[in-house]
Amino acid sequence: MDRRSVLNLATIAAVLAAVLPLAAIAFYAHHRAVALERAHLIEYGGWTLQRAERNLDLAKQVLQDLEEEDWPACTPAHVARMRQLTLDTRSVDQIGFAEAGRILCTSWGMLAEPVAISQPDTLLIDGHTLHLHSQPAGTTAAPQLGLARGAYVTWMRPERLVDVLTDTQMTLGIATRNGHLISASGPVEPALLDTLLHDGGFGETNDALYAATEDADFRAFAIASNTAVRDRLDDDLLLLIPLALGMSGILVGVVVWLSRLRLSTRKEIEIAIRRREFTALYQPIIDLRTGRYKGAEALLRWRRPSGEWISPNVFIPMAEQTGLIEPLTDLMMQRVATDMAPLLSADRSLHVAINLCPADIQSGRFLPVLEAARAPTGIEAHQSWLEATERGFMDADAARSTLEKARAIGYRIAIDDFGTGYSSLAMLESLPLDVLKIDKAFVDAIGTQAATRVVVPHVIEMAHGLKLQIVAEGVETEAQAAYLRTAGVDLAQGWLYARAMTAAELEIFCESQRE
Repeated sequence: MDRRSVLNLATIAAVLAAVLPLAAIAFYAHHRAVALERAHLIEYGGWTLQRAERNLDLAKQVLQDLEEEDWPACTPAHVARMRQLTLDTRSVDQIGFAEAGRILCTSWGMLAEPVAISQPDTLLIDGHTLHLHSQPAGTTAAPQLGLARGAYVTWMRPERLVDVLTDTQMTLGIATRNGHLISASGPVEPALLDTLLHDGGFGETNDALYAATEDADFRAFAIASNTAVRDRLDDDLLLLIPLALGMSGILVGVVVWLSRLRLSTRKEIEIAIRRREFTALYQPIIDLRTGRYKGAEALLRWRRPSGEWISPNVFIPMAEQTGLIEPLTDLMMQRVATDMAPLLSADRSLHVAINLCPADIQSGRFLPVLEAARAPTGIEAHQSWLEATERGFMDADAARSTLEKARAIGYRIAIDDFGTGYSSLAMLESLPLDVLKIDKAFVDAIGTQAATRVVVPHVIEMAHGLKLQIVAEGVETEAQAAYLRTAGVDLAQGWLYARAMTAAELEIFCESQRE
């Protein structure tokens, strides 16, 4: 990535660093305001449920007392007792006595005509029945809530069940679990009421928030306007916006600092190595005689987190110039050992070729690193081909020492891109080599009138004379493959057979070769 791109990204990142904390704080503040209001509504729903249960429990106690006292039906003493219990129980407005489903007398006296009890709307788990919108016997009062058991029924005003003091404006309600509204302290939009009666839970509409709390018999709910959330939000933002501005300032500073690091070539590659942005792709190597897969060349690739691929022609020279080629080589060896272990352990005739930089050839420091990466995987030394370019032989004595040590361990040595540098036949004879790779530039000249077309037969003849195995790179046509096969070249790689692929794709490719 060039400097302009880095600066553009840094500018965008700085803007985001300034804006995102404010947006995040606004989102958090809204989320917190909603959560607090939800807890607030759940709390009041719970208190409404307790209020309803307490009032009903008082009425249930009245019914139990009358049943246990076993009064003669509708005598003056019986009526007086019901009247006294009505006066003593704040949640009960009237009590009635019934036989065969018809009320004969109430706490206010005998009825001129027996009155039928309305059909129950809900059976509670303890055996009591609820009669919604029930007309108290012998009166013209508004319909009330009837609670009955055995021969007795009590009536109470349903609004008693939601008579809870609130600290903010909200609507409270109580309903049965089977979807009947008993009472609400205010109007409720029909669609929302239907949701509360049948689903409950917590939610938000365009205009309101709601929460429901329930037990075995009842569901209580609380509804508040969205203005309650906005009020909480305003209070929180007064406290949180200064924090967001401070975070924005810190993040902008960090972006500036990181962008300056990223603009440094050395730091750019160093960060990429630390983040393991480098990966390996593998180009299959094919036996020209059989067409079967025999190995692969590992190719180091750099993919940025953004998805951008950086060419090796760009980052390899940069790494060499900044002294980071050695950790890059180490990372490559570790990746190759991990990636290729399953394939190479399963078939000992296969190999993987690893490219070495000139500095590694001169120093030999890579050998302990490669041994440490290879040892736990089960890959054998002869399955690793070490490829060196002609630049690595500038100090022939140092190169020879390194290659002899590698060969003694069991590694096979290949000279890569032969003919593009300054190697002579005498130098090749003096080095411990096993494989010679013909550069793609010469393979491209096969079958053409290019001046370099005459190089290929001489290179092949020379390699045969030195008893070196030959690999042709960049084979793209059947004509090139036929020529190389006839000339006695052992192996080939190129787009004619396969492009570079991941380790997983290579395993699939290898399996397809076996079929």
